Amino acid sequence: MSKGKAIFVANCMQCHKMNDKSIGPALAGSMQRWDNDTSRIAKFIRNSQESISLGDARAKQVYEENNKSPMPPMPHLTDNDINALIDYINKGVE
Repeated sequence: MSKGKAIFVANCMQCHKMNDKSIGPALAGSMQRWDNDTSRIAKFIRNSQESISLGDARAKQVYEENNKSPMPPMPHLTDNDINALIDYINKGVE
């Protein structure tokens, strides 16, 4: 299992699917929806509520579109973890 898939399984798949909405949005294509801004999406992954409170319009939109269900903070994920996760998501496989 790739590192990105392992991170997805351990941290994301409870609320997300790749191509279908679940509790949270489908993740395939998410980088495009975040204007391919890795640092911005990394900040959101680590602490979505902080991104919202700091006025990130995309973060607020995601929150609003998903019944105001906050994503749990994930400060334990390193930059390398998030990059591996993003690579896995960009491949669009589950």
